Amino acid sequence: MKKKSDYIPGEFETQKFADKKNSYYKGVEIIKSLNYKIEDFIEYFPCFSGHLTIARYLSFYESYRDTLGLAGHIAEVGTYKGASLLFFAKMVQIFEPNTLTQVHGFDWFKGNEPDKWESKIVKHGDIESYDRLMKLIKAQLLQNTVFVHKLDVTKQLTKFFKKYPHLQFKIVFLDAGMYKVVKSCLPVFWERLTKGGYLILDQFNHEVAPGETKAVKEFLKDKEVRTFPFGWMPTAYIIK
Repeated sequence: MKKKSDYIPGEFETQKFADKKNSYYKGVEIIKSLNYKIEDFIEYFPCFSGHLTIARYLSFYESYRDTLGLAGHIAEVGTYKGASLLFFAKMVQIFEPNTLTQVHGFDWFKGNEPDKWESKIVKHGDIESYDRLMKLIKAQLLQNTVFVHKLDVTKQLTKFFKKYPHLQFKIVFLDAGMYKVVKSCLPVFWERLTKGGYLILDQFNHEVAPGETKAVKEFLKDKEVRTFPFGWMPTAYIIK
C-alpha cells in the first residue's frame, strides 16, 4: 500500500523503519473501517497513534521539562498542521498556568521551496491552510497562548524582531529542514535563545534534509549536538 509522501526515500535514514510502512498503512485502513467517532480519536488517542508518533511527542515533553524555570517563550519554525505547536501550548497550560510563557509559530503557508540539490524534499509539499490552523487554535481557546506569524523567515525575520525586540525563547524548534530557511533562522533565534535553552532540530543528520545539517555545521560548528535516545524525530538538539 502506497501513500504520497513529502519526501523522496533515500538509502540510509529513510530506510530505518521502511519495513514497518506496509503494516502501518494496513493498520490505518483497518482503523478507518471500524467506524470510530471523532471523539474517540481525540479522547483515546493512544489507541490509534503509533509508538514512533508517541516517541516524537515524548521528545518534546523531555525538552520542555528540562527548560521549566527558564525565562522565555517557545518558538517553532515550520508549523504545518500545528501539531507540535499546539502540543507545546497545552504543556504550557498544564505546567505553567500562571506564567507569561507563550508559543510563537513562524510559517509562510506556501509549502516547501527546496534548492535543487535538496532533491529529496518534494517542492510545494507540507502545505497547510493558515485560516484552518487559526480556527483550530481559536476553537480550543488558545489564541492568547499561541501566536502564528505568517511570514517568509528568509526575508522578514529580522524585521519582525525589530518590531518585537523583547522576545526571548527557552525553546526554539526548527522544523523546516531546508538550508536557506535554517541558515536564516539560526543566527536570529540563537541570539534570542536563553542560556540553557533548547534548540531542537527535526532533521539533523538525515538524508531527506541535508541542508539542515549543513547550516548547523556552518553556524554552530563548535557546539555539542545531542540526540533523543528513544525517539526518531526530532533527530537532535543543542543546549545553549
